[in-house]
Amino acid sequence: MTEQGIDKASAFEAARARLVALAYRMLGSRAEAEDVVQDVWLKWHLADTRQVRTPLAWLTTITARLAIDRLRHLQRERNARAAGWLPEPWLDELAPSAEELALRSAEMSYGLMLLLERLKPDERAAFVLHEAFDCDYAEIARILQRTPAACRQIVHRAKTRLQREGAPLQRPDPAAHARLVERLRAALETQDRAGLVRLFSDAPEIVSDAPVHAMCATHAELLSIDGMLGIALLNQGEIAALLDVSTSGGRIVALRIVTHAAHLQSVQHRYGLPAVVCLLNTIRMRKPLSTSVTVCSDFPVDVDA
Repeated sequence: MTEQGIDKASAFEAARARLVALAYRMLGSRAEAEDVVQDVWLKWHLADTRQVRTPLAWLTTITARLAIDRLRHLQRERNARAAGWLPEPWLDELAPSAEELALRSAEMSYGLMLLLERLKPDERAAFVLHEAFDCDYAEIARILQRTPAACRQIVHRAKTRLQREGAPLQRPDPAAHARLVERLRAALETQDRAGLVRLFSDAPEIVSDAPVHAMCATHAELLSIDGMLGIALLNQGEIAALLDVSTSGGRIVALRIVTHAAHLQSVQHRYGLPAVVCLLNTIRMRKPLSTSVTVCSDFPVDVDA
């Protein structure tokens, strides 16, 4: 369908990866992001676009507004949960899709994604649009229906709050981070409890999105989560838990344990991707551990759920 030269289908497909990345950064869930973008497509398909000069701007505006509305509902649900909530991890692909490339261009650490939950929906939208998608204040003002000055203040307030909460606004050195995560993986595999404790800072933040019961894994493998190295604990070829690691000053300052069934099911669903095929091939080439990796209630540090 075209209206005065606009090919709606082509315009939407050209923007789709950016829209999914924006909605994911807003909502912390790939499935929710896909649902929002599907709603955007329906609105775009039915809209009178004769006055639309820039399809990307129109689509971005609708995506942000729908994501804000959806986030208000999700925050009420997440606040009502007995256990904690963690964003759905985005596993990086070795052969990246368009959505993957768009997300990489709007990189935010997993730890920062978690702290974004503490912002109000409008604050989160303004911060994500400005910091991850390089939108100027005039564009953010149009999306949020505020003045540019007000949007500038919203972003400043969001930055101040995130910094006060200890947000990792700058990513650690990738090489140093990778060495520390590899030492964590090795300590888990060898059940080196003393070595494990030495890797952590004096007051690390350890959180889980579900109660961490006794859980065995036959392998601990490295993989990339939101652009930084993390760990997958696997049992019989299936992911039992994902560990997102935050490091600073040569120590682990935060560990986020993703065990929620819905999140893991979503990850398992993407096992056909080249990155996961490579991971499974790596596992097949290694001998099973003589002892299982166990994450249980006597984990060396307190786990908040």
